[in-house]
Amino acid sequence: MAGNAQPWRERAALAALAASWRARLVGRAVGRLAGGPGWLRLTLESPSAAAPEAATPPAHVHLTARSGAVLAWDTPDLLPRPVHDALSPVRPRDLTVTPRLRDAVLRDVAVAADDRVLYLIFSERDGGELRLAVQFFGPRGNLVLAEVLPDGDGRRLWSAHASPHPATLDSPPTASSTIDAETADVAAAACRKAAPAILADVLARDAATRADTALRRARDAAQRLRDNLARDLDRADRGEADRRAGETLAIHLHELAQGPASVELADAAGEPLRIDLDPALSPAANMERCFKRARKAERGRAVIADRLETAQARLDVIDAAAAALPATVEGDGVARLAALAEWRLAHAELLGPERRPGAPRAGGPIVTALPYRRYLIEGKWEVWVGRGAKENDETTHKCAGPRDWWLHAQGVSGSHVILRSEGKPEQVPKRVLELAARLAAQYSKARNSGLVPVLYTQRRYVRKPRKSPPGTAATLQAKTVMVEPGVPEGTEILS
Repeated sequence: MAGNAQPWRERAALAALAASWRARLVGRAVGRLAGGPGWLRLTLESPSAAAPEAATPPAHVHLTARSGAVLAWDTPDLLPRPVHDALSPVRPRDLTVTPRLRDAVLRDVAVAADDRVLYLIFSERDGGELRLAVQFFGPRGNLVLAEVLPDGDGRRLWSAHASPHPATLDSPPTASSTIDAETADVAAAACRKAAPAILADVLARDAATRADTALRRARDAAQRLRDNLARDLDRADRGEADRRAGETLAIHLHELAQGPASVELADAAGEPLRIDLDPALSPAANMERCFKRARKAERGRAVIADRLETAQARLDVIDAAAAALPATVEGDGVARLAALAEWRLAHAELLGPERRPGAPRAGGPIVTALPYRRYLIEGKWEVWVGRGAKENDETTHKCAGPRDWWLHAQGVSGSHVILRSEGKPEQVPKRVLELAARLAAQYSKARNSGLVPVLYTQRRYVRKPRKSPPGTAATLQAKTVMVEPGVPEGTEILS
């Protein structure tokens, strides 16, 4: 196993890695998070924070789900700066997983019975349980954070890639303790040794490919511009011919009549010259048209020639940048990434902003957020408030459990509100339902009314009519409560 360059390809190696993490990391809390498209880093703090002299250094658990780099390893060290920057990190507060995983305690680590899926199981501060699954099969794997339901299955809260495999939401088997400590440590060391180099190589390859693509696009655009300007200059050069034609028509103007499509006349030097005419125009008008074209060509020629020179100079710069690119991809992955970043910075004006796979578009969200806001009523009861029409659908039909309470302001548009019941709706006090109803009224078009009727029912009685617009819902049965809109006093905003 120590000689396996890709230990994550074998379930036995994953089981040994899980055993090592279980022995060394269980009981630690998530102190910090970092992440971006297709990756997360969890910093697990020492459980001996109260006794600094007994504390051990934080452990950084790195998880990546990217094409060619589906990896998991732990290390006391952070990633080299070129690698970290190439991963396109986002602000921790913009990571969807931050509100749920921050301060959660790692309780167990397990591996799927039949698939290459690693589960990190966390306990939340409020007693809930989360599972972070790392899917190692597939071209780019996946990372999936799920909330554990009473039956043991998971409800997806976030995933690095869409449509996570069902195995990532299954309940993992009970962790096995048959792997000896030496085997477990060897597996963890093999992952720790192989992963950074693999990740750096993949990132360097991708960065070089993006640089080459950017160069090719820049050169194609510059080539098109130069060719177009060359044609324009050729037309501008014909201005001399237009002036010669105008002067020739002026000499013979008294001889010409309107109607011919062309004439052949002797120019000022006595040389024969064939001139195309517009039959609809008089000889004088044809003469003036020739002079007008000549003047236009003369005015534009200097400008076109200057632009053509600039376009050719840009092509030369692009060719020089392309010639320099191969020299930047020698050495190990970290060195290549650093060199490519320096090369990109030096040619930023030429290449424009870099568009990395999975990175957000300008003005768009950095990471897809939860489709709902989270509130905590009386320190115990969690409430989800949909953020918009499409998010309402996802909150109700994909996130909420069938026996959670569903609330909505009656007769007006507004957010779908879910009051979590943990599968026991009958145990939710009526006063808590009324407080949740106040949130439903607050996040509706009736928020400025004195009293608002709010429907409430279990989510299993809510349907989305076929072909209806986003956010549309119909209830099979529901009750109504009259409440005053507002966020109840003492309600905690979770996210």
